Amino acid sequence: MRTRLSRTVATGVGVTVLALGTGVVGTAPATADIGEPVGTIGEGSSDGGNLPAGNLPGVPEPGSPEAEWVAWAAAERAEAEATDWKADSAARGCELVEVSIADEVDPAYNEAMGAPADLVTHRVEMVETCEGPTASGGMTLETDGTASTTAIGSGSDCDSTKGPGTICIYKSSGRIYSSWKYRGSGSVSGFLRIDQISTSASSCYRGSTWLTGPSRTWSSGMTRSISKTRTTYSGYSAHIWKKVWHGHTDWGSTCSRL
Repeated sequence: MRTRLSRTVATGVGVTVLALGTGVVGTAPATADIGEPVGTIGEGSSDGGNLPAGNLPGVPEPGSPEAEWVAWAAAERAEAEATDWKADSAARGCELVEVSIADEVDPAYNEAMGAPADLVTHRVEMVETCEGPTASGGMTLETDGTASTTAIGSGSDCDSTKGPGTICIYKSSGRIYSSWKYRGSGSVSGFLRIDQISTSASSCYRGSTWLTGPSRTWSSGMTRSISKTRTTYSGYSAHIWKKVWHGHTDWGSTCSRL
């Protein structure tokens, strides 16, 4: 199967497409249709005052000079460009179909690490075909759909979703990933979102938005993922928001301390 690599530039969730080494193909940034989620954001929250307190080593401290943040973001982007994403996918029992690296201004992500609100960072999106027990990072699929009675676990985790699919959250090579494999027939549209939650949370509630992927369509058997540089130790909950006639509805989640 041929693997495609594309490079994109985005403001928020707007995207202008570039072909590597060839220049502009698209026009002005356009807003992706992610609609309005149905339900109460923050529903079931239980922070307990235990949200991230500082950035990880190698990440500038909150409030650092803008030049320091810009240099850090550029280095992270260069590392993503140099990554062998095909090998990364194969190590998780998957076959890479497509990967894109998008520059974006994500105020929620920037705020969470204390960076300037207009800092340009990047996200990575992948389309994969994942089969077998090692798919999605070697994690055990279809794990217990409920959190423990005391606190969420640590490390990689996957859960079945209300719709026919499996959602996973994990960390690898300094990044936080969320993926969703659609197991139904036909196709569905929606987007992936990762929230930061308390490390002492007892459920995969919808917390503070950390990363929102653009609206995409899944066909049967397809796995789509989004990832971004991990900057803090925190609890993270991943959600698949399915498109419905008047917005989006939360179709399932999983969570972990990463």
